[in-house]
Amino acid sequence: MSANVFGMPGYTPETYGDSFADVYDEWYGDLADHDFVDALVRNLPASPARVLELGVGTGRLLDRLVAARGTVRDDLTGVDSSAAMTVRAAAVPSLAGARLETADFSRSIPGGTYDLVFCGYNTLFNLPDDDSVSRALSLARGVLAPGARLVVDAAVVRPEDASDDVTVRTMTAGRVVLSVTRHDAAAQRIIGQFVELADGRPVTLRPWSVRYLAPAQLDALAVGAGLRLAERHADGRGTEFTPDSRRHVSAYGCA
Repeated sequence: MSANVFGMPGYTPETYGDSFADVYDEWYGDLADHDFVDALVRNLPASPARVLELGVGTGRLLDRLVAARGTVRDDLTGVDSSAAMTVRAAAVPSLAGARLETADFSRSIPGGTYDLVFCGYNTLFNLPDDDSVSRALSLARGVLAPGARLVVDAAVVRPEDASDDVTVRTMTAGRVVLSVTRHDAAAQRIIGQFVELADGRPVTLRPWSVRYLAPAQLDALAVGAGLRLAERHADGRGTEFTPDSRRHVSAYGCA
């Protein structure tokens, strides 16, 4: 896969995970998606189920799902393009029995059949183009058990959001983290770098790239992959999705 499809020379499928694995839980522990696990639980049977997460990262969502399911012991599988991320996930105590694999989930996913496949907040947007998203959706469709669903959590990005920007993320007496972003509305792509400057240490760069889709665009790709939209809400709690919603939690079943 050419790195240029990500909009940033030198960027590869594992770049994001490798760049953020050591700080991900610290930086994004307060990400406002805790309610997503509610949606996952609603799409699971009361009995133990087979669950696959696409883009497992540090395992934070699977860990929350284990807690939410209480005494129900699901068969958990996670895949991520970054080995640095899967190593972190493997160290999570609640995931000691989970199957964790390193792979680009637009190219291959762990075999078997699953009662739920899910993709956390904007993780699907880490894929660089329609072709890669279509492949990922087709792979997910191929492992869904009868009646199972693929559940996706994603932002709704609008044309007026398009801008290039430099902001300060963190600043102390000995350290500053700058956020540098470039938004190409025509390509529906946002790329960025977190630039970390710390007294007495080399500069650290943490690059990222997302290629976002409108809900209708995602639905069209899902149809092409043999999936159909079963339900869509503005969050994981089941809030009604409206034209003003800035996020959607969507469940797809087999067409």
